[in-house]
Amino acid sequence: MAGNPNTHVVFGSSPDSYFIGHGRRYSYANMPESFAKHIQTQMNISMTLWISMNKMLTSWITHNTATENFHFTRNTNEIIQHHLSATNGKFPAEFVSFPDSDDPIHYFVKGKDSHLWTATLPDGLFQKLTKTMSEVPTFDAAITGMLFGKGKTHIYMFRGGFWPEYDDDVDAEHPLRKVLAKYSKGWCIDRASSLCFYDSRYYFLKFKQPKSTQLQITWNLPETMGAHLGELMGRMNDPEEQLALLKSDQKWISVANARINNQFQLHNMQINAMNRAALSFQMVADPGIVVETVRYY
Repeated sequence: MAGNPNTHVVFGSSPDSYFIGHGRRYSYANMPESFAKHIQTQMNISMTLWISMNKMLTSWITHNTATENFHFTRNTNEIIQHHLSATNGKFPAEFVSFPDSDDPIHYFVKGKDSHLWTATLPDGLFQKLTKTMSEVPTFDAAITGMLFGKGKTHIYMFRGGFWPEYDDDVDAEHPLRKVLAKYSKGWCIDRASSLCFYDSRYYFLKFKQPKSTQLQITWNLPETMGAHLGELMGRMNDPEEQLALLKSDQKWISVANARINNQFQLHNMQINAMNRAALSFQMVADPGIVVETVRYY
């Protein structure tokens, strides 16, 4: 809803490397130059559905829901780029994430169609994925993404819930295990969530209920990051800041509506073109007379 502040947290390579966005405001440190430029010139936090960044900070991707555009760094894996642009025979991507790996070849891509996904993962994670697929018969239809953290820690995000896997040092009292256990029944994990590569204790998670607008946000952040998030949230108590966010969101909603209207008109034009093509073919193939009736909807 317009005027409700959206929040994003991206973990970098250490507690001194991060991006935190809330409402119209943000704070970041030691992020890639290309991502910093994107933050300053193009990113709108309210309209950003998710942000993914790899462990080496060499590749990042964001998705703007108003424009339906993906923004990413030029050295992003070429296969991922083909999925983002739906070119070179690759299915169109809806979500991309990166595992704990120093090799840029590793990734997970979820397609726009419900059953399409692909992944290139380190051996240990690939074995876990194969095992999970064998245990979840509806895996292809249910999977909405994978969220990766330190080592073997990762979460399968499904339409009706989630399935966590943990690194070897994650015991019963581990903060991540405890929070995931708390929301294990009746909750899904939103793609705008993030796990930390350098310390599995740290996370920023958005839980949502299927077929509901209810959202619960919980986090465990390094002290500096937590302080910056608290400061940004505090600024949203200012009525002027709330009004400014509302106006900004309304502007972007207008952009989204214009895009949807253009797509609808383009869709109708494509249908008309297809109908005309079929008509022309019929006129050539059939010696009878074809009468074209124009209808307006």
